[in-house]
Amino acid sequence: MFDAVHHIAYVVPDREAALALFQEKLGMTPFKIWESEEEGNAYAALQIGDTDSYLEIICPTNDEVSKFAAHLHEHGPSVHHVAFRDDAMDDTLATLSGEFGIGGTAPIVSSSDWRISFLDTDKTLGVGLQLVDGRHL
Repeated sequence: MFDAVHHIAYVVPDREAALALFQEKLGMTPFKIWESEEEGNAYAALQIGDTDSYLEIICPTNDEVSKFAAHLHEHGPSVHHVAFRDDAMDDTLATLSGEFGIGGTAPIVSSSDWRISFLDTDKTLGVGLQLVDGRHL
């Protein structure tokens, strides 16, 4: 069903401080750094070793727009979700919904340029899970 861990999303109040930690002190390589005014966030994706897996840094820049600001205010800097790469994402979403009653958001292409869907946390024991379309990377 899932092909690999695509990324782990970590919400922080300061992207530059997070980059200093993970890039300069822990040796992770930035894959992509971007901002989305529309989404109200600044982002960075850092490659984990020699894999196709990433640590995604999310820093809310506009609390009124960001889907992640409330998480940061409630939990402080912390993991928001784990994303799985799935080369058959649409089929997997249909199976999860039809056979297991686990719905997801309608797939979108986010500012990361990844095609994603968040699974319903009410059905995933409260754990934030996301699917990333492996065919859209």
